[in-house]
Amino acid sequence: MAIKETLKFTHEQMYGGPEKEILMANVTITPGTGMAKGTLMTITGKTAAATTKDGNANAVLAYDIDEKATTATVYVSGRFNRNQLHVTADGDTVAAHEEQLRDYGIYLTSNV
Repeated sequence: MAIKETLKFTHEQMYGGPEKEILMANVTITPGTGMAKGTLMTITGKTAAATTKDGNANAVLAYDIDEKATTATVYVSGRFNRNQLHVTADGDTVAAHEEQLRDYGIYLTSNV
């Protein structure tokens, strides 16, 4: 008897539209903290970390990572649904980093 495998693809509504080319990069991260996709990130050189409240957001985490991860894939360009993005620092908001993100080619929208 053959085993049939079915894959289900769902649009996760993180992309905000095709108007801006989506580019990704692999970066090094410090193990110890798991993060969910959509987390705003700060890349310095080839190393990335979750953006701090006073940090300069310049990327978006593309996939969930666990606390053992040493590398991550991030979006460094594209148009994204702001309602699917988030920050990890207390008292911080995605809106507070929107202008910084735009400087790096990451644009936010509420339209999907």
